[in-house]
Amino acid sequence: MIAIKSSGRVPAPSSNLKALWLTLVAGMACAITLVVLYTARAHALTIILNGLLIAMILSIKPRNPTVRWFRFFLLFFFGIFPLWQLLVGDEIYLKLFPQDSAPVVLWYLLSMAGVALIRIALDINGKMLTHWTARTDRTARAGGLAYLFAALSLCALAFMYAKLGGYSHVVQLYDTRVESNGTDYDPFRGLGVIQAFANTSPLWVFVCLTMRRRRNVLFTTIAFVQLGALGWLSAGVAGSRQGIVFVLVFALFLYHGFVKPISAKKSRTFGLGVALTGIVLIPLKLGLGYSDLAKLPQRFAEQRDLEVSMGPLSAFLFRDLSRFDVQAVAINEVEKPAYELAMGRSFVGALASIVPTALWHDKPDTFAQEKSEIVRALERGTMDKTTLLFGMPGEFLVNFGLMGFVLSFAIPVWLLIALNRVGRRSSRWTALRAVMWPLPFLFFLFDSNVLVYYVVRWVLLFGVPMGFALNWPRGKALPRIPGRMDRLAASERS
Repeated sequence: MIAIKSSGRVPAPSSNLKALWLTLVAGMACAITLVVLYTARAHALTIILNGLLIAMILSIKPRNPTVRWFRFFLLFFFGIFPLWQLLVGDEIYLKLFPQDSAPVVLWYLLSMAGVALIRIALDINGKMLTHWTARTDRTARAGGLAYLFAALSLCALAFMYAKLGGYSHVVQLYDTRVESNGTDYDPFRGLGVIQAFANTSPLWVFVCLTMRRRRNVLFTTIAFVQLGALGWLSAGVAGSRQGIVFVLVFALFLYHGFVKPISAKKSRTFGLGVALTGIVLIPLKLGLGYSDLAKLPQRFAEQRDLEVSMGPLSAFLFRDLSRFDVQAVAINEVEKPAYELAMGRSFVGALASIVPTALWHDKPDTFAQEKSEIVRALERGTMDKTTLLFGMPGEFLVNFGLMGFVLSFAIPVWLLIALNRVGRRSSRWTALRAVMWPLPFLFFLFDSNVLVYYVVRWVLLFGVPMGFALNWPRGKALPRIPGRMDRLAASERS
């Protein structure tokens, strides 16, 4: 994430305070482990493997704020949520393997190998991950290209509603989703790049309203309000949570980079607000609606035919933020002698998915083909194609086997290195850096076809054009971020 500096200097905590916190955390972890083992809720082997995996994750050196957030993500994705799901036994559409079963043990071993690869790669490329601070450039102005993209994205949004029969009809289509299974129905399906372009409309309008020569509180307020309104029209009304959450996050990046610096304290507040927004939108994503929220867990259990410990929250934690169960199922299937690896076929299908059907009638299917065959006998549902996500490591597993799963962990490291270089020399690419920031995290959550759509929507249709859509006052050089050579030259002059 773009570093956000605090307005005041906060003293570093003393070593005694750190030691106290470490002691408390270690003591609590040991107590929980003993209770879990004593009550026979966890197998001893599972606790040992999970402890080793957590230790390996915590050994990753946080060389910059993004790597620190990445380590925090890995801790929960690999070290917390899988063990939690095994302990409570929540089966969300898939059967859970026993804790001491071969697929579960093998998943832990492969994950440890992947995390070890991440740590080695980060250590080798440590110099490329040096922390730097982005400055707020208040001289940037939205150029004619920004207004053109804003107009075109709004036209794409209007075209969507004209094609689907207006807002009321789209709401009816979403109600159909609520009344059905709530997962496999998307009113905007088939609109492709038009929908992707429409999704960017809140950000283009935000840029045009905030990056003006004359700025005032009124236009800034309108800019933030329209994020929710256009975000709802372009994504939320169809049950998409990502479109709203990503828009809010990217807008905060832009505000900090071009309008006004956001202090560390405010950034935590905004981050909490975005997280709460994502949680509030859980019923929207699950297709449950917002009527009678008190009975939400009951309606979730009835509609999905699931008996889980925390209702929709279980689905959020163990389905949205974890890929443990589906990857364990994939490991079990791939290890069968008769299984034929896809050998990259699904990645070709992902790239082909962005080509309009009118131009390529018989284009290859996406990863949905392989993963549907894997989970068909185990998934609770009647859909021909599963909507479960395996994450990119899971897709590499199905394509290239166990080694593919492990080696795929090197890709997020490459993304972290590339991200640390974007916008370092010029604030022109601040928007591109903002939309690229989630990619190392989304690599573990999304399949290739979803990542391709993300890149088209946010990188190609917003991040890259934004690099050419900004103007600076005549006679003023394009702002540059001080680099190592600049600092060396300054020291020599002094």
